[in-house]
Amino acid sequence: MTELIIRLEDVSRNIWQVFGEYDSWKSDPAKCQNIHQKLLHFNKNHSPDSDHIDNVIQSLSKGYYLIKSGLEWHEPSVGHNSIDKLTDTHKARGLQWQLVMVYGGFETIIKTLLKPGTTSLKPEQIQLFTDKCTLPNYNSLTPPDSTRVKLEKWLEKPSSGKNSALANFLTLENGDCKIIEYWIVQSNSISTWIDAARLAKALRNATAHGALSASKVKQWGLQKPLLTLSDNLGEIVVAGMQKLI
Repeated sequence: MTELIIRLEDVSRNIWQVFGEYDSWKSDPAKCQNIHQKLLHFNKNHSPDSDHIDNVIQSLSKGYYLIKSGLEWHEPSVGHNSIDKLTDTHKARGLQWQLVMVYGGFETIIKTLLKPGTTSLKPEQIQLFTDKCTLPNYNSLTPPDSTRVKLEKWLEKPSSGKNSALANFLTLENGDCKIIEYWIVQSNSISTWIDAARLAKALRNATAHGALSASKVKQWGLQKPLLTLSDNLGEIVVAGMQKLI
C-alpha cells in the first residue's frame, strides 16, 4: 500500500468522525449544522437542509471509492486474458484506464464540494478548488522526449487549422488542446497543480473517447506521466478532504 493511499484512507476515517454514524446527520440538527459549516469553505451556497447534506455525503463517498479503487489498482493492465501473454501494451492501457477511474473520482468530489453548476469541470473551477486546499509546491512534470521517432513524426506534421496535427489526431479542443500542445508539442514542463489536473483531464478525454491508444502511449513515452498524474489527482483530493475535518 502506497503512502498516498494510506493518507487517503486516514483523511476519510477522520471525516467520518466528523460525520458520525451513517445517517446520523438526518436526525441530529447540531451535527448537520457542523457539516454544513465545513462545506461553506468550498461554496457559500451549500444548503443547511439535511437532505442536501445527505446528498453531498453520498456523492463524496462515491467519488472517494472511485479514486481509491483507481489508486489501489496495482500494476494495472487491460486487454489480456489467460491465453494471451501480458505485454507492455496491456500495461500501458491499464495506466490509461487507471487515470480515467481516478479522474472520475476527482471530478465527482470537486463538483460535489464546489457546486459549479456545470456538467464538466472547467480550468477556473479546478483552480478555485486548489486555491482552497493547502498543497505543497508542485514537483515539475517533464514533457515526453520529442526526439522519440514515433513522436517526432507527429510533431513535424503540418498543422491543420488552428490546432497542431497531434491535437487534431487526439480530437482535442479548447483547454484540452491547449494543455496538450503546451506539454507535448511545445515541450514545456508542467509546473503547477492546476496544469497537472488540466493535463490529466485532457489525457483522460483522449483515452475515454478512443483517440489515444495504448500503442501511442508506449511510442510517445506516456506511461510514467500517466501514473504521476493519477497520484497528483489523489494528492489534490486528500488536501481538499482535509478541509472537511
